[in-house]
Amino acid sequence: MASNRVAEQQGAAPTAASQVGQMRAAIGQAVAVGPGFLRGEVDADHMANAMVGAVRGYAEQERASGGDGAPHSAEARELRGVLAELMACGSGYLAGRCDAACVARTMTQMVREFPAS
Repeated sequence: MASNRVAEQQGAAPTAASQVGQMRAAIGQAVAVGPGFLRGEVDADHMANAMVGAVRGYAEQERASGGDGAPHSAEARELRGVLAELMACGSGYLAGRCDAACVARTMTQMVREFPAS
């Protein structure tokens, strides 16, 4: 595992395990805001920006570590779909293509599927 971290720091493409970890961390960033949004403590603009920001942060991290965005495992393929949903929902709201209720439905599902640990 230490050799994977060294390789990633030197610009080598991320391993399947590190890619999944980075994806889960990005999802976790958005999900961390979700409960406050669902309780009405956070507005939809903030929630949507958190969703988009988490996915963009992951993408930047992937590029910086030499990755091309292609999933390296079955789990990464599944998580890529989750990241795509976060981006589509958040950016859709910010572009006026959907409303706060749509964001709430997505975040309800995300909070259930990826509970904070």
